Amino acid sequence: MKEKIKTWGKLILLVIFLLLTFSYAMFQGGFVSWFLFYSFIPFALYALCVALYPLGDMKVERVFNRDTYTAGEHLEMTITIERKFSFPLFFLIIKNTSSLSTENGKQIIFPGFKKHIRLEYSMPNVPRGEHHFDKIYIKIGDPIGLFEKEKSFSLEKTILVYPAYTDIIYRSIESRYEQGATASQIKIQNDTTMVTGIRNYEPGDRFTWIDWKATARMNEMQTKEFEERQSNDLTIILDRSPSSSFEASVKFAASLIRTVIRHGGQIGFYSIGGDQSIFPIRGGDEYQQQLFHHLAKVKADSRVSMSTILDGEIAFYQQAASLIIITSNLSKSLIQTLRKHGRRTGTVIIFVVKITNEAFQNEEYHLSTEASRYGLFVHFLHEEDFRSALTGVKHR
Repeated sequence: MKEKIKTWGKLILLVIFLLLTFSYAMFQGGFVSWFLFYSFIPFALYALCVALYPLGDMKVERVFNRDTYTAGEHLEMTITIERKFSFPLFFLIIKNTSSLSTENGKQIIFPGFKKHIRLEYSMPNVPRGEHHFDKIYIKIGDPIGLFEKEKSFSLEKTILVYPAYTDIIYRSIESRYEQGATASQIKIQNDTTMVTGIRNYEPGDRFTWIDWKATARMNEMQTKEFEERQSNDLTIILDRSPSSSFEASVKFAASLIRTVIRHGGQIGFYSIGGDQSIFPIRGGDEYQQQLFHHLAKVKADSRVSMSTILDGEIAFYQQAASLIIITSNLSKSLIQTLRKHGRRTGTVIIFVVKITNEAFQNEEYHLSTEASRYGLFVHFLHEEDFRSALTGVKHR
């Protein structure tokens, strides 16, 4: 209703302008006054046509070159406008709204008589996340700025941008580190399908492992020996506390997940912040895609400290898997919590990740020394160190 009143008001104003120029020409006379009147008539008629022109005759489409991207890639988008009438448009403003902050969101063109209009957008370095593209607004007007018309076209679309990743040099999480060999805490599993020999019975051996034929032959209890397999399963916990290095932590988590799964490993993933996302230990390409989908949308929205989360979730420590913590803040409370519960699981490694220009604090180095006394390993990483992250734990 308000728009209609505004339009009628402008129409009345246009008529008043015409009457004023006509009256001036009649009373003043002469070439200049009549030239002014006749020159104003085309602008007035065009403004009237703009006021009557139906924007509903436009058909607008927005097409992306694909639905998913990796952080840092270029997003290519095309907007096409089809018109039924070739009415000359003095200008046309296109506003492309989205959750992405971009200078190309608003653009002005001069289509003239064109019925087919095509615009191409390129958004470089798209950030990780779930980005929503909303309405497209089309605006036209006349040269004297009297009439302007705008219409929105609902073309909602969601684009998922997966985290970037680095190809990490693969080393299984086992007993070799820069300081030399150390006793691995990873649980050893016996493959009962592969018998490698026999030995004397020892307290704790299962009854089903006894080799009765060898026992009768040697007149002494004998137990089968099986091939030992070391569990290379990992449990990764991502610290979602707000931090300037959170994006780097997500990138490292994605890199680690991709590397381990590509080499046949299995991963359990815990991401706890504003919501809880707990993924059981699994492997395979489909599972990797599921984890990447979660990492694309994850936010630094944890309201409690990492140590509080770990202390309250005993399930983290009840699996025969190495425990990996990815955080940007090494704290004393985290070290104490892992010290208290860490012996229930396999090797515990804390990756402290920071962006390239952020320095590690002396307090963090002191805490890493303290952690090593408890059998915990701390690895300090900048983004350029991701590739060599699994080659050993650096003690500083």
